[in-house]
Amino acid sequence: MKTKIHILFFPLILPVFLQAQQKTVHTNMIWAGYYNTIRFNKKWSIGSDAQLRIRDWTDQWSQLLVRSGLNYSFNNHFTVTAGFAFFKNAQYQGKQLLLKNEWRPWQELAYQLTFHKTNFVQRLRTEQRFLQLVENGKKSNHYEYVFRLRYRVSLRFPLQNDKLKLLIGNEVLVNPGYNNSQRFFDQNRSFAGINIKLNSKTNFECQYLKIYQWRSNTSVLDDQNVFRVNMIQQFNLKKSHDAK
Repeated sequence: MKTKIHILFFPLILPVFLQAQQKTVHTNMIWAGYYNTIRFNKKWSIGSDAQLRIRDWTDQWSQLLVRSGLNYSFNNHFTVTAGFAFFKNAQYQGKQLLLKNEWRPWQELAYQLTFHKTNFVQRLRTEQRFLQLVENGKKSNHYEYVFRLRYRVSLRFPLQNDKLKLLIGNEVLVNPGYNNSQRFFDQNRSFAGINIKLNSKTNFECQYLKIYQWRSNTSVLDDQNVFRVNMIQQFNLKKSHDAK
């Protein structure tokens, strides 16, 4: 029982512990994203997203990304996914903006359970990150490989039938290849938001995220306040085909 309590409260005390360790820099960010899922049948689907991320409100670029994955659902609880993502990560050299490439294959196992109209989701994701390096103030043709592991847990509570839902959760990201160094911990994301159902295919979601993230190869911890807006759509090709 004590072990379960420790696991439950670990994400809550982690940010406090991290702030006490190193220099902390505060920043505000805005993330905007479009997500869609195309379902072929009960087993197979494709999920994709495109996102724009800016920091210091609208003063600096942070990231541009596109991502897609092929999903296979074993049943109503377990789904596996394999996909690929491409990022443009912003780095500033003085006033010069460098948009570095990141190529990212990824795999995922997700488990979901619904009880009393509350949706509980756990997600374990692995990522193979190929990060473009900057040498002598310029983008190089060399890449650093980083294997990253992500674990996320989230809950959705209905507030008004199926039209309005509350979302809360936490995600921890670590780099197992650096288990003996400071780079082992990558970031922690705690989030809460509201999901609004616009129609049978489209949802709109607003979130607030608190992110603690190490800056690469430094002892500086970023304390990020993120305001996130997402448009989410789902399309069922099987129903469309049956309707014909």
